[in-house]
Amino acid sequence: MLKIDHLYSSGNDSHYQYVYRNPDSLIYGTPRFMSLIGKHLDAEPGWLIAKKNCEIVGLLPFMKKNGPLGPILNSLAYYGSNGGVIQHVKDDEAKAHLISEFYKMAAEEKCISATIISNPLEKDSEFYHKHTCYDLLDERIGQITHFPDEIEPDNLMKIFKNPRPRNIRRAMREGIEVVRSQEEESIKFLYKTHVANIESIGGLSKKKDFFDLIPKIMKKTDWMIYVARLQEQPVAALLVFYFNKTVEYFTPVVLDQYRNTQALSLSIYRAMQDAQASGFKNWNWGGTWLSQTGVYDFKKRWGTTDYPYYYYTRVYDDSVKRQTKEALLEQYPGFYVLPFSQLNGPSQGHN
Repeated sequence: MLKIDHLYSSGNDSHYQYVYRNPDSLIYGTPRFMSLIGKHLDAEPGWLIAKKNCEIVGLLPFMKKNGPLGPILNSLAYYGSNGGVIQHVKDDEAKAHLISEFYKMAAEEKCISATIISNPLEKDSEFYHKHTCYDLLDERIGQITHFPDEIEPDNLMKIFKNPRPRNIRRAMREGIEVVRSQEEESIKFLYKTHVANIESIGGLSKKKDFFDLIPKIMKKTDWMIYVARLQEQPVAALLVFYFNKTVEYFTPVVLDQYRNTQALSLSIYRAMQDAQASGFKNWNWGGTWLSQTGVYDFKKRWGTTDYPYYYYTRVYDDSVKRQTKEALLEQYPGFYVLPFSQLNGPSQGHN
């Protein structure tokens, strides 16, 4: 008999081990990362747990955020984190019930909206299309580089398209060196440069608290910062997360005056080389909006494969559509409420 349990917690080692047994699972649905995001966003992490004969047959991790309009439910929250049902043995009955229970729970807890974000590696969009009964659908293109099986000199470089190989060689000629770091100074450089980069394009930067929490909550094996230096001074950096078979390209930064050195390209390449040597199979560049042709092309030239995935949203209170984009970003930071294009307020766009 199938049973669905609710647990409000970031999870424990049994959840971690179950998630790890699915080779396509990502770091977003792990207890440590959920704890990190919960603390950072002042949100409540939780799990829907499907069991048959007292054995786990599926997990659906989620985050709940209370706010002035009511709660929001995401699987999962924060900058495109992929969620959805996690299973290491296929069980469509359990999967469908977990999805149904997620939206039922959202209604019972009087959420204003609830969203499941699918995992591109699972390639199960057809199942979610059928079982989510969504009100709103938002599409992204997941771009993933699959590392070559054989580790040989230049075999990684061979899958890149120009100008990536030229960029990497340019950085080498410039004298850029790349070091691995988890030091406080590297975190400070990453954050400060991130804010400058994002503000220069009018974007919304991550808060300092997120970066400060990483070494406090995550294990040393979960993350790394690759710092590019020129004459001993940091000029670019890249934060990556590691879990299972996949590396997450999370926060890339570069000082504007050193962009032409291609220091960031070399940082990415060194991080990829290390990941491949350590046995990782996938480099996840994250989601790209269909309208972001420039971003898409940048990632594509790193030898990526496209994996479409979707945001499946149910809206329980239509009054949320009368809010502005700015109000929702302030009231529910890091959470997906609904596509901003659905808002009737004065500010519209993507989220």
